Amino acid sequence: MRLINDLFEVVSTKQGEDNYQCQVKFNPEHRIYKAHFPGNPVTPGVCLMQIGEEILEEKNGKQLQLSVVKTIRFKKIIGPNDTPVYTFTKEVLDQDMLTVDITVSDEADEAVKMSLQYKVLDA
Repeated sequence: MRLINDLFEVVSTKQGEDNYQCQVKFNPEHRIYKAHFPGNPVTPGVCLMQIGEEILEEKNGKQLQLSVVKTIRFKKIIGPNDTPVYTFTKEVLDQDMLTVDITVSDEADEAVKMSLQYKVLDA
């Protein structure tokens, strides 16, 4: 299930010298927030990971499949009214594998740090 343009939309992008940034806006009326958690909605960690994957797919024009979660640290809750910035660094495409570090930040702090490896499904 694709989340882009349903749970979230990309509102801005910026290509830096050694990183790529995307700010996203959530749909606070999405059914995920009605279930996770009623009265106190939180963006599920698995959705934060999926959002990163979908942004990478759009950026690179390739379909990806999560292969290895090297590290992941959830430091702060991201809610439906937050507009976090995804920063992608150390993006390395080696044959059919893409390795990337992703930081998700809210307005003040890092909320999630991930180091992930994806299998590239279409070359």
